[in-house]
Amino acid sequence: MAVGQFKIGAIIQARLGSSRLPNKVLMPLPLGSNQTILSQIIKKIKEVDVICDVVVATSKLPINDKLEEYIRNLNIDCFRGEEEDVLSRFYHISQERNFDYVIRFTGDNPIVDTEYLKQFINNFLKKKLEYSYSSNLPLGCNFEMMKSSEINKAYENTENSYDKEHVTPFIKRNANIKECYTFEKIEPYKSLRLTIDYPSDYALMTMIYSLLKNKQKSVKNIFKLIDNNNWMVNINKDNFQKKKYLNIDEEIEDILPLIKERELNRLQNLLINL
Repeated sequence: MAVGQFKIGAIIQARLGSSRLPNKVLMPLPLGSNQTILSQIIKKIKEVDVICDVVVATSKLPINDKLEEYIRNLNIDCFRGEEEDVLSRFYHISQERNFDYVIRFTGDNPIVDTEYLKQFINNFLKKKLEYSYSSNLPLGCNFEMMKSSEINKAYENTENSYDKEHVTPFIKRNANIKECYTFEKIEPYKSLRLTIDYPSDYALMTMIYSLLKNKQKSVKNIFKLIDNNNWMVNINKDNFQKKKYLNIDEEIEDILPLIKERELNRLQNLLINL
């Protein structure tokens, strides 16, 4: 449904060419079920009434032919565009669908907490923001929302390959009315990885889905589950999130905690004194 005269669309960027876990978006979730990581994301998004449409954005590479077929069998539209220019996919979808606002999702983050999402959307609309992202939820559970006009500006003005690949950096830098929305009272397990990049991420996620069974896969329910099974946090805690660094200082800052944890004292002293 549209909110008043506004149309809020959800765009899920997805592909089958992941190097660390190929075809992950079509892996069953939980293991042994007929649902997939991608179908679980779509199912949760469709529970939010203010979102009027869901579109999956993938690339024209032949590897994604199977993905397009699967998506269309779910009665969901699939848009295929340039492999490295994900921003252009968002631009063409928002233009074709006449979206006023777009919420960005990725196909490797199946925990979509609808209560937090509704709270995030309400705040965005109430404050008449142009761009917003959330913080304080576990990795893989936060949100991004923007006005379609901001996507248009980014598409028309950036030539930066990083901006094009990651969709929102130009918008984040240039939107006039923007906000980081911090969810409050999220106490335990904020560092928990609830994204899927590695086999161990998938192992944890399918375990969460299996153990929660018919319960909502909400952040609070996951925290309660882990309260009773603290060992679960160790399943994927050593995985790292890919990140593009601007300089050597950022790289050193990011790696120092790991070096310190492993008591590599000589290496630590060397890097600190560079």
